[in-house]
Amino acid sequence: MESRVLETVLKTGREAGFSTVEAFVEKILSRECEGADQPLALHEVQGNRLRVRAFRDTGDPLGFSLSNPDSRLIKRSFASLAHGSGLDGKKNFAQLLPKSVAKSKLDIYDPGIESWDEDPAGELRERIRESLVTFPGLKLKKFSFSRLLKKIYLANTRGFLAKYKKTHFQVLASFMLNDHALELSESRIYCRDFDPGRLVARGANLLGALAADPEVVAGGAEWVVMSPEASVQVLKEFSQNFKLDQADARRGIAASPRVSILDNPALDGQSGSAPFDDEGMAASEKYLINKGVFVRAIADIRTGFAKGRNSTGNGFRDERGIFPQVQFSNLYFKPSAVSLVDLLGRARKGILVYLVKLKGCGRQPGELVFSAYGYSFVAGEITRPAHFYFVTSMRSYLLHISEVSRELRFFQARFNIGSPYLLLQGRLDAEKKFFI
Repeated sequence: MESRVLETVLKTGREAGFSTVEAFVEKILSRECEGADQPLALHEVQGNRLRVRAFRDTGDPLGFSLSNPDSRLIKRSFASLAHGSGLDGKKNFAQLLPKSVAKSKLDIYDPGIESWDEDPAGELRERIRESLVTFPGLKLKKFSFSRLLKKIYLANTRGFLAKYKKTHFQVLASFMLNDHALELSESRIYCRDFDPGRLVARGANLLGALAADPEVVAGGAEWVVMSPEASVQVLKEFSQNFKLDQADARRGIAASPRVSILDNPALDGQSGSAPFDDEGMAASEKYLINKGVFVRAIADIRTGFAKGRNSTGNGFRDERGIFPQVQFSNLYFKPSAVSLVDLLGRARKGILVYLVKLKGCGRQPGELVFSAYGYSFVAGEITRPAHFYFVTSMRSYLLHISEVSRELRFFQARFNIGSPYLLLQGRLDAEKKFFI
């Protein structure tokens, strides 16, 4: 049926006077179960949305979005576009839309999603409850489990026609310890990949760190070890600088030789993966920074055309947009062969940071101020909870990374973002502010 819709869109668009037409269909079936102590409540959502981008020989593209489209609505929408648009002589990028894409064996679909029963959600909740026994005082206040089946269809009048399907499972759990509460989420392509015990331990570590006195300062510590979860929060805040349409912000990007940062939509089993982006560009691994040297920024076709560059296959639509925008897929620090134990041993004394929160901007352009929670460590042994504030810019942060570990973990935060543990060196100034 979707192939007939795509065919209707392309044919109707050409008949309405558009030289190039792109049709993107997204079908979604979602089911969510929630409830911490009470029986699980079920909610189901289905969606079928068409997004169209239409080009004349010259000028910017036009577009529309329809829910549950039929031929009548499609024809009316194209007629509205044709009637309401003026002509201009500006060259456009229609000729850059791909004609085909190679077949992919990317592993992003869990066949078990077809069962759509409550059993996996109930089992996960019970395993979380069992793991709570190991951490006295830790309570589960909220639990939800969602399953999403997404089917993507893409076609254009240059001959492109392809589709793929993808699954996405998410656990959302809210924990409480004494007067502190924290909500955590984890996302997986395969339901079997969830580790409830590890989720509970993560909650206990973070809530334990939050219990530190807010006035505690990392007295004299020069070394900071960022956990994967803390590291991705910092990388997320600086990630806009890796987009081609943020040209001014990219000036002066540099990093330690230990640092390589990639964006890769071709990773098996990751929630940001796809065989092609929403414009049909094939998935491929790309280095943004390679051993400390800036290589490239990500782009979609439109941005690449405007800047005289090629698309990097990072044109994706969000829930509200009709046209693709520059977005990351799986953004991450490349891991090394070094263990966390090795990182702690090299530092000998410092702070292991588990949680980072953005507090605002620093005094200098590009500087951000973060609040960090974690634990002091000495000679590889964790001691007391610690809390401090640190100031850094993207350039300074990346240049002060002394080592990267091997334990790569991903977290969903607007896009899928991953990091190993990072060892950084900083300094305390006379006002007890920690600078990285």
